This record gives sequence, structure tokens and C-alpha cells, in this order.
Amino acid sequence: METENQRDRDLRAARNQALFRAVNEKLRELNEAFSEVSETYAIACECADVSCVQTVHVQMQEYLAVREDPRRFVVLRDHVFPHVERVVSGTDGYVVVEKSAAVSEITEATDPNA
Repeated sequence: METENQRDRDLRAARNQALFRAVNEKLRELNEAFSEVSETYAIACECADVSCVQTVHVQMQEYLAVREDPRRFVVLRDHVFPHVERVVSGTDGYVVVEKSAAVSEITEATDPNA
């Protein structure tokens, strides 16, 4: 059975990822302005580690596809938190993770595209 402390940590991790997603949505405007010269977006890693400041380069279409599901995030390969998310796809540089149902209410409620 999941402890209350573990649940709190999981919810905090989901909130952190939602924060990075919001930052990336702001960066989206800048990335779209450069889309004529580059087909990739430079985004912040959307991992649950609030101290992470690494950048991910993702194909524009892949980023837009990830944004269609509020439970999905783009993270660097070694930034996966397997106790609250699973890898659903990936490339050499990053993976797309999907949050577990236990914390999906946070990611869905904070989806800027909803």
C-alpha cells in the first residue's frame, strides 16, 4: 500500500513536470518563430526534478504530438521516474513518458491546452 509520504512526493513530482510543461508552452512561441530555419524545438527537460535545467531538442511534430495528451512529457533518457511514469516512446536524445493514473489528475488539471 502506498504511504501518504510517497503519494505527496508523487504529486509534487507531477506538479514539477506540469511547471516545466508550462515553461515549454511559453517557449513554443519562440520556437515557432524560428520554425522556418529549424524543424526542432529547444525545450526544457520536463522531468520531475525541479533543479534540472537541461535542454532537449525535439522534432516539432513530436512535441506537438506529446502536447495532445496531458499525461505525457518529454524528458532526457536518464531523467525518468519509473515509480510514477512509464516510457512510451523515445529517440537517442530523449524519451516521452506518461504519468501513472495515480497522479494524472494533476497533469490533466494543469494542462495549458485544455
